[in-house]
Amino acid sequence: MGEAKRRRAERAGRLAPVSSEFFGEDWNAAAKPAVVAGKTCGSCTKCCTVMGIPELKKRAWEPCPHIAAGVGCKIYAERPGSCRQFICGWLLDPYMGPDLKPENCHVVFYQRGDQHIVATCDADFPDAWRKPNVIEFLHRLAIANAPRRKVILMEKGRTWFITENAIVPADTG
Repeated sequence: MGEAKRRRAERAGRLAPVSSEFFGEDWNAAAKPAVVAGKTCGSCTKCCTVMGIPELKKRAWEPCPHIAAGVGCKIYAERPGSCRQFICGWLLDPYMGPDLKPENCHVVFYQRGDQHIVATCDADFPDAWRKPNVIEFLHRLAIANAPRRKVILMEKGRTWFITENAIVPADTG
């Protein structure tokens, strides 16, 4: 939803999602859901590597210059809007254990709009998504969300669709 439409909706008294800082994307644009009790980012900074940050001109799969190894974001209080809007799927899902926390499995899970769930693999660990616990979770997501939503797996330079029983390269038409 564009900024002008959002403002008109707010003036009309309707709840409108905040527009995304990412051009052409609306992931996590709606009101933020609650984080599962007891879960925090802690020292995890995988989203800071795999996600692009337009305000910093940081490309996806490149480390953010503001990461403090083992600590987190050095500019957390002043972080860009796209960082503020991003919500890691691990923080929201009570069924994702510590083994699926991005700093442990090297895959960041998140929702893009209402239609897609995305798993983005750390470029330094390109086969991380092939670990049995990650593959099993991806298939469970596909089963739980099919057919109305897609599960998309992204690795630097490659994309797949995850179905109930298959992993299909996105470039196969």
